Amino acid sequence: MKPVSSQVHEAFGKALRTTMPSTLQASCPDPMVATANPKFGDYQCNNAMGLAKKFKSELPDGMKIPKQIGEKIKSNLMEESPEEFESVTVAPAGFVTVKLSSGWIAKQLTSSVLGECKDGKVKLDLPNKEAPRKVIVDMSSPNIAKEMHVGHLRSTILGETVSRILEYAGNDVHRINHVGDWGTQFGMLIEHMKDAYPDFLHHTPEVSDLQTFYKAAKKRFDEEPEFKKRSQEEVVALQSGDEYARKAWQICCDISRKSFEEVYRRLGIKGLKEQGESFYNEMIGPVVEMLEKQGLVVESNGAKCIFTDIDEVPMMVVKSDGGYGYDSTDVTAVWYRLTQLHADEVVYITDLGQEVHFKKLFEVAKMAGWHHPPQTKLDYLGFGVVCGEDGKKFKTRSGTTVKLTDLLDEAEDRAKKELESRLNAGEGEAAGRSTGLTEEEFDNASKIIGVASVRYFDLRQNRTTNYIFNFDKMLDPKGNTAVFLLYAYARICSILRKANFDYHSGLDFSTEDVTITEEKERALALEILRFAEVMQAVLSDLQCHRLCEYMWDLTNKFTSFYTECKVVGSEQERSRLLLCEATRRVLAQCFEILDITPLERI
Repeated sequence: MKPVSSQVHEAFGKALRTTMPSTLQASCPDPMVATANPKFGDYQCNNAMGLAKKFKSELPDGMKIPKQIGEKIKSNLMEESPEEFESVTVAPAGFVTVKLSSGWIAKQLTSSVLGECKDGKVKLDLPNKEAPRKVIVDMSSPNIAKEMHVGHLRSTILGETVSRILEYAGNDVHRINHVGDWGTQFGMLIEHMKDAYPDFLHHTPEVSDLQTFYKAAKKRFDEEPEFKKRSQEEVVALQSGDEYARKAWQICCDISRKSFEEVYRRLGIKGLKEQGESFYNEMIGPVVEMLEKQGLVVESNGAKCIFTDIDEVPMMVVKSDGGYGYDSTDVTAVWYRLTQLHADEVVYITDLGQEVHFKKLFEVAKMAGWHHPPQTKLDYLGFGVVCGEDGKKFKTRSGTTVKLTDLLDEAEDRAKKELESRLNAGEGEAAGRSTGLTEEEFDNASKIIGVASVRYFDLRQNRTTNYIFNFDKMLDPKGNTAVFLLYAYARICSILRKANFDYHSGLDFSTEDVTITEEKERALALEILRFAEVMQAVLSDLQCHRLCEYMWDLTNKFTSFYTECKVVGSEQERSRLLLCEATRRVLAQCFEILDITPLERI
């Protein structure tokens, strides 16, 4: 599937070169093509005015003013691409506006979307496509002995979707979970483990509430001097490789890992490889030594630092007490990823509060000679805060951090109630058990809709802005929500089933004819074809909300089409069924990229 805008751009480029005298063709600029006001056409080329100003003395008679140049471009377009354009108009200022022919749109649709797709994928054919790259996506990154909270939601969901976007473009993507599994806090956790569960070496404790366990340890650390002293000694033992301390540390990690994996299971996250802070422990010393030999490390107030032009605060690779911290680990991690894993690109996904830290990290990687842009890329995708109705960080009524498990539970419960109310109201082709859903299928649909609603509501926000978390808006069946999109998808499947149209086997319909006679058919077909240019934009900046906006636009175009154009039983039934199938295929591809499971019956 090739972007329509790229094909129009190519046609205008060819027409521009033909328009210019041979002596000026080498100086001919790229066409300036933009989408046009729908009242006048589909695309517009705005080069004529600039050409008239720049080459006025060199252009022949009859091409001195923008209008004349525009007319020449029009003539060449119609001669070189007669099938592509239904009409070409020229404004007095020389703007050339084209309207794509319905026949050409139909051919693009059948060849690019309705071909064989047994793997369920709509193939992309993007211009200037790069060779596949090895990409590491650093995502999620919760802390050991702490519950995953709503703050981890964005990094996890964005990380998975960004990974899928990059994979869709053919890249080799590695999802890395840089968990916080090392540091001074483990001294107090181990000491508290010893006191609370004296036989923990032989009987692994059942710590069901990690947050309570962590708070109890922290309270003792702050209030009991003797416990604090023991905790600090335990940190030294842990970092020295003491077997007893390592065993206790491992138990803390295992308990947390079990909790994390349950959240990942519910979110549908797979292939996430844990490579936490502790993974780099043995590498930090040699990396610091390497940086010292390069003359990059400077002693400052007893600490070993690397100064950059990004910020006056340096990267501290060794603390004044001789220990290693956050900076030490991140510098070592980027060295490992670029030089040992040979990643072409590393994408970091964290809250925007860490932006300066990562800018400094990337600069250090360049200074050290590990990072060689543009051959290698280091991307920082910062995101805004999830807020409550008061505009502040999302908290429970008691003021504590919202656990991710509690949030998902409530989303699923609310989705189930929404489905039940829809069933009781008699809405939808498959709104409840009476229309074919078993009890198990009904419960499963509730879970899928609940999680999908949370995921989509997050992804449709501009990544860099804060947003207010609101369950009512998230589950609104008439708003820009996963609920609306899933209902629309189920409606399309229902139409196809009613007509006995086989939409499961990925059959090749590219030799069949789609006839576009109504404006709503044309609008839907063009929107389907816009998928390629939307993905081109998404791949350029990894802004996931662009894809969500496209899905919303596509489903609305489909709704308008279905409202005004009868499908089953009409004279154009086959053609309109193919339009339905093309819409379904593109929506299914979008759902896959967003990691949302579409439902054929709701």
